[in-house]
Amino acid sequence: MTGPAKTIAPRADRAPASPASADATPLRARVENLPFVIVRLDREGTLRYAGPGAEALTGYDAEALAAPHMVLRLVHPEDRHRLTAGLRQVDADGRAVVRFRLVRVDGSVRMAEARIAAAEDGFEGVVLDLTDAALDASELLPQALYQIFLEQSPVGVVHLDAEGVVTFESHRARRITGEAPADTWIGRRMADLEGFDADLLQPLQRMQATGDLFDVRNVAYTRADGIRVHLRVVGSPIRDPEAGQVGGVLMLLDVTAERERTEALRLRARYEAAELTLRNAALSSPDGLAFLEATVALLGRTAGADRVRVLLGDESETLISVTLWTADVASIPEPLEVDLSAWPTLAAGQPLRAERGGTSQALLDAAACEAAVLVPFQDEGERIGLFLLERLDGGAAWQVAEVRALQRLIGLFETLWAWTGAEARYRQTVADLSDGLFSFAHDLNGNRRYAFVTPQFEHLTGCAAANLVEEAENAEGIEWAGLIHEEDRDAFSAHEAALQAGDPSRLSYRIRRPDDGAVRWIRESATPSRSPSGRPIVGGLVSDVTEQKRAEETLRQAKHAAEQASQAKTSFMAMMSHEIRSPLGAIRGFAELLKGEVDELGAEALPPQIGEFTGIIAENTRRALHLVHNLFDLARLETGALTLQHTAVALHPAIEGVLAEYQAGAEAKGVRVAFDPATAEPLVAGDPDRVTQVVDHLVSNAVKFTEAGQITLRTRVDDEAVRLIVEDTGVGIAETYLDGLFAPFSQEDYRLNRAYEGSGLGLAIVRRLLDAMGGTIQVESEKEKGSRFVVTLKRMRETEKG
Repeated sequence: MTGPAKTIAPRADRAPASPASADATPLRARVENLPFVIVRLDREGTLRYAGPGAEALTGYDAEALAAPHMVLRLVHPEDRHRLTAGLRQVDADGRAVVRFRLVRVDGSVRMAEARIAAAEDGFEGVVLDLTDAALDASELLPQALYQIFLEQSPVGVVHLDAEGVVTFESHRARRITGEAPADTWIGRRMADLEGFDADLLQPLQRMQATGDLFDVRNVAYTRADGIRVHLRVVGSPIRDPEAGQVGGVLMLLDVTAERERTEALRLRARYEAAELTLRNAALSSPDGLAFLEATVALLGRTAGADRVRVLLGDESETLISVTLWTADVASIPEPLEVDLSAWPTLAAGQPLRAERGGTSQALLDAAACEAAVLVPFQDEGERIGLFLLERLDGGAAWQVAEVRALQRLIGLFETLWAWTGAEARYRQTVADLSDGLFSFAHDLNGNRRYAFVTPQFEHLTGCAAANLVEEAENAEGIEWAGLIHEEDRDAFSAHEAALQAGDPSRLSYRIRRPDDGAVRWIRESATPSRSPSGRPIVGGLVSDVTEQKRAEETLRQAKHAAEQASQAKTSFMAMMSHEIRSPLGAIRGFAELLKGEVDELGAEALPPQIGEFTGIIAENTRRALHLVHNLFDLARLETGALTLQHTAVALHPAIEGVLAEYQAGAEAKGVRVAFDPATAEPLVAGDPDRVTQVVDHLVSNAVKFTEAGQITLRTRVDDEAVRLIVEDTGVGIAETYLDGLFAPFSQEDYRLNRAYEGSGLGLAIVRRLLDAMGGTIQVESEKEKGSRFVVTLKRMRETEKG
């Protein structure tokens, strides 16, 4: 451990000098009058011992002298290479003498000489103060001036040694970088310091390698307190006439304020150009909607937004958004409703800057964006809407300065809007929207009393605006609830109940238009609020979704028809399988009997073709019956008529039974069949017959499609599952066909299946049986190289039997 340097005081009982020493009194007095300090250092360069005079020589107390890197602090930056070289000489020759400038705690400089020798665990030696002998006042003055320059200069100075390790940093450098005393850079490689961006690393390495000077005008640095500053860093090598390049010096100048001024000028120029564009748009866009759309697009591009919405409404506190500009068509969102009563800043006419992690998190979630700015706009002192600018994935929050510039730009828009006739433009803008806006209140009977509707509302619903708005005084007015389709009235009643309870609600329902009797689907989005007078009011919009609903109904009917066709096909397959299986069974039985009779009579009693014919009948009947069995199984699986047991099945006996059936046929083709069972006898959950049927189909396929090579079956067991692996060296399956491999009647190549007598049902049955038993199947294959099927079934243990 590193402890404080110890000062050894002279012993009180020290013996007087001997006569012999008295003869050398003049020499001894000269030596004793020289200021010197005995020191010991470890291999890391930390003082382990400092003798008498250390504090007087350096100005540091014992504890400070024992701190890590203190030796580097004491040696003048330009002389540190001398000390480093001296220590290397001690390692080589056992001793060295090094002269260097020593920097005291008060910044004054002394000339010192260190006579160093190797010690068991480091170095030891004597440091002598040679200032009076080596320097006169005229030589000390430049050192003092250099120290004053370092401490009073607005530029931070950092010294590096030949390896790029920081050996000195001025107080100004520490202030610029916000460095705390505990985070000192001294002793650390400059290239390893965190916080600098990558722009500094390459020129720094070049300076160390080739001695190139560099000047990087904008280096971003993140301080430990999170503040990001911008620096100009100038680097210059330090060269010694004898040793060559011994390090470097970096000068750090804080240019953060200058950069901020530059950015402010750029921001100002950008928004001044936008103001000019906005004035020109007002002159060239007499149409209200065109001017508003031009304004929104200009706001989005100038502020770097991904999307801009305009929120409009009436006297209520709820505004509904209309998306008028987006940088990406795919980012058009659902309508957004904003209750101003929840945002006092907006209600007071001030902008709202929203960013993740702040109090406006709920607003960002509703808008589905990462950052947003909402700025109200007014006409004749009354709020008529909000501009909502959004940044989507990865977007940074707007800075306060830009929000102020944006507010000024929107203030200009308000002036221009009023100048061109704000109310007329607003009405025209609302009229040009595709959706209908409305507001209403419920009377004591729960009926709607409309206070405001746009022309689009009349166009969509067929209800004259006068008949709706004047309903309370007009005996011939329209009762909205009477227009609702009878099948949708219960859903509409629930929708109304939610609105009356103060909850926002959205509903798609049918109405019968009063003008032509046509039935139309509309989607209504509504939000309750209170007017400034405190009266409950509901505002929202309606859209015609008739065509969308018709498309949904067409799709539903097509799906239903497809399901019915599939059911009919499955039922037909089941019926035909049953009807065909019975006569095929009889034919096969009689064919077997006939073949037996022919075999008994012998070849001489009948023509030779008779035996061949009976064999063909029997074989083809077997094939047809096998196909019918597969069709019957598939039909029952698809209709859910197949009942499966759920019990423990010993897998190995099932595999061995199947292999016994196919072994001879495979070997007759020259194909070797191998079985590599797991060490433990696995039990799987399933139906015994159907587990055997799965193995049978996989082995049958492997034998059928393998003309040479080997078929290998393996079982592997883990805690939860048992895997059966079937590998062959057969014809393989093309990668493009693997996705459709398990579909019924699926055949990669019809001619190939004809050659191998395949129906395309086996793997479809395997997949459905495994699904029914909670298992899975996977396949890997390469054309002309073979296939690998992996079946996974749930493992059962002996304790789970029963």
